[in-house]
Amino acid sequence: MMTAIRNAVIGKLKTAFPDHKIYGEKVEQGLKKPCFFITVLPGDVIELNKSMQQREITIDIQYLSEEETNAKNVEMADSLNDLFRSIAFDGMKVNIVERRFEIVDDILHFFLELDFIVMLSDTTQHDLMQEIIHNREVL
Repeated sequence: MMTAIRNAVIGKLKTAFPDHKIYGEKVEQGLKKPCFFITVLPGDVIELNKSMQQREITIDIQYLSEEETNAKNVEMADSLNDLFRSIAFDGMKVNIVERRFEIVDDILHFFLELDFIVMLSDTTQHDLMQEIIHNREVL
């Protein structure tokens, strides 16, 4: 699921910003700006019952602008806020109600907070009923 979420974020970014390089991991050399780094930070998994889980996941989209200005970072934060109102992955569409950003050392960190419930498939085998005895007697 984490890979599917990451790929969905990358897909949306590629569509919206085709001229920006997108990195999944840190790059030591040859960094080409403007670019994005995507980090998926797994959160809590809460078992609600045997067939439902609540999952909390944070995605950190880091943006490095070519100009390295605060104005460009804030402009990109506005664009990302509009772009990531929802995200689709694994046949699900999740609305993203909490989005926030911060700028640290001229790098924009745009955070998506996902909180959703997953219906789990029941993989246990159950015996089927073989016979029903029905009493037709009426009092």
